[in-house]
Amino acid sequence: TIAAGSAAAVGSGAFTSVEADRTISAEVAQDSDAFLELDALGATERSSAADQVEFEFPSLAEQTEGEGVNEQNPQGLGSDSVYRFESDVEGSDGLLEITNSGTQPVDVFAEQQTTGDVPKVDIFDIDSEDESDGLLTADDPANLEVGDELHVGFQIDTFGVDVASYEIVLTIIADADHETD
Repeated sequence: TIAAGSAAAVGSGAFTSVEADRTISAEVAQDSDAFLELDALGATERSSAADQVEFEFPSLAEQTEGEGVNEQNPQGLGSDSVYRFESDVEGSDGLLEITNSGTQPVDVFAEQQTTGDVPKVDIFDIDSEDESDGLLTADDPANLEVGDELHVGFQIDTFGVDVASYEIVLTIIADADHETD
């Protein structure tokens, strides 16, 4: 009885609701200066790296006739095919360098935002020797320690899509708390 009375006198600290305004400061940087650095590798004909890294398949050099480029002038990727790009026309070591500039180890993988009737795009570790072809997915990510960098290429699957031009958003995810099944 005495213990129950003491708890009632002190109180439980419970409340029904609270609203508190706080100020948050956030600096947004371009991809090459972020906690997860994304740097395009190779010739600028394949990629651009202003605030966000962007890629073109086929690259400008692969589409344009002229000295030192593909004179067949391809217009795009073939249908019902799987393409893997791990270097540019000049033989770069990967197409994208991902660097963990944060403060803790992270699992890195990619997820495509648009699905359905568009090509399926994945990233892969160009140095991987595992059986999954090095694809970096939520179920099979790359682990990057602080300061580690990873060179990746792109896999593009065109099975079941129409002949057209596509704008595809691929999200690169770095998750310190990621757990695979």
